[in-house]
Amino acid sequence: MIFKDSNFSEQTAWISVTFTVFIAWFYANGMKQLEGTFSTHADQIVGLWAKTMFASIIFAVIAFSALAIMRKFSGDDDDNLLIDERDELIEARATRWAYYNLSTCIIILFVHIFCQGVITNYPFFPNVPPIDFLIHGVMFSSLLVEFILRASQIYRYRKAA
Repeated sequence: MIFKDSNFSEQTAWISVTFTVFIAWFYANGMKQLEGTFSTHADQIVGLWAKTMFASIIFAVIAFSALAIMRKFSGDDDDNLLIDERDELIEARATRWAYYNLSTCIIILFVHIFCQGVITNYPFFPNVPPIDFLIHGVMFSSLLVEFILRASQIYRYRKAA
């Protein structure tokens, strides 16, 4: 098996990292095809969100089903499914790091929107309306946080190994 000496938590973290990169690519590719803004073409942005959610569900079902099948055929024992104190500590540290980044992303989003409304000739993303920046910023922030969470989890598992 690809993840021969890893436990189930690390294997799911690898799948989540791959999933996050795929969904970010899918969403960014969909953003290139958008015409106008949320106020002019809200149906396109809502459609992109719906397609992204649908693609993420399909990807997750396929990836985790494949992991379950691989574990079944490789004869991995159920002891690797148990979560011990080390797994909980690794996940807690990774979660703390990820949510520090989430807080930072949210603050940056709100500061940008505030500055865009208050400062004339604000130089950053002048052609992007605040609601569009918020919509796409929330999506990419959540993907970044998920990536950081799972990547730091993998890093800690590899460091402990």
